[in-house]
Amino acid sequence: AFLNAVAKADPNGLYNANMATGFAAAGISQSGVSGSYVYTTTKDANFPVNYVSFWNSARFANWLQNGQPNGAQGPSTTEDGAYTLTAGGMSANTITRNAGKTWYVPSEDEWYKAAFYKPAGGYNLYPTNSNTQPSNVLSASGTNNANYYNGGYTDPTNYLTPVGAFAASPSAYGTFDQGGDLWQWNDAIISGSSRGLRGGSFANINVTLQSGDRNNDDPTDVYNNIGFRVSQVPEPASVAVLALSVMGLSRRRRATR
Repeated sequence: AFLNAVAKADPNGLYNANMATGFAAAGISQSGVSGSYVYTTTKDANFPVNYVSFWNSARFANWLQNGQPNGAQGPSTTEDGAYTLTAGGMSANTITRNAGKTWYVPSEDEWYKAAFYKPAGGYNLYPTNSNTQPSNVLSASGTNNANYYNGGYTDPTNYLTPVGAFAASPSAYGTFDQGGDLWQWNDAIISGSSRGLRGGSFANINVTLQSGDRNNDDPTDVYNNIGFRVSQVPEPASVAVLALSVMGLSRRRRATR
C-alpha cells in the first residue's frame, strides 16, 4: 500500500529489488516504468518487510503521520512529518523525531518496554512474556515460541514467518515477533554513525532475542534480516484531555462522599 501510494516514481529508493528475489524475501514485486510503477505482494502479505533502511522506515512513519496520502515523495508524503529528512541530516545521522507527532520508528526505550516489561512489575528475559528460552517450532498454540535459528531454521523454505504466526506467544503487552523473524530498527543514535536494532532474526541464535542484547547498523544499510515496526504516541492534547477527565472524575467522587 505504501509503495503504490508514493513510489510510482521512486527517487529515494523505497523499493529494493531484493524484496522480490533476495534471500528470505518478503515477496514484493515491482512492474511498469518509473512514473507508473505498480507493486504486488507475491508471498504471504503478513510477512514482515525486509531490505529496508532506517531512513526508509522513517519515511513510512512520515507517511502514516501525514495520513497515508497518495503522491510524489516529498514533504507532504515521505520527507517530513514524524521526521524532517534532509540530505545533510541523514549524512550526519543527526535527525531526531519531531515533537508533538504521533507515529514514529520506536525509540529504544519504547521498543524495550513493549517487548520485555511486565505490567505487574519487572522485566522478562524474552519478548514472549517468559524468562525461559522459547522453542523455534512454528506453532500457533505453543505458549513460548519464536522464529530464530535453533539448530535449524523455523521455516527453511520461507525463513520468515507471518506476523502473529506464534499466536500464543505475545509479549505481556500483546505485541508479536519482537524476538526473532527480523531485527527491528529503533531510532536511537548509536556512536554517532549508527541506529539501534533489537530483537534478533530468523538467522540468529537465542541470545539475540534476550533483553540484554542490542545491536546497531548504518542507517543506510539494507539486509535480509532487518525490518522495522512503528509506534503510535498519543497527541499531547489528547493526553491533557485524559488527565483533565481523570481529575474531573476524582473531584466528582470526592464531592459525593
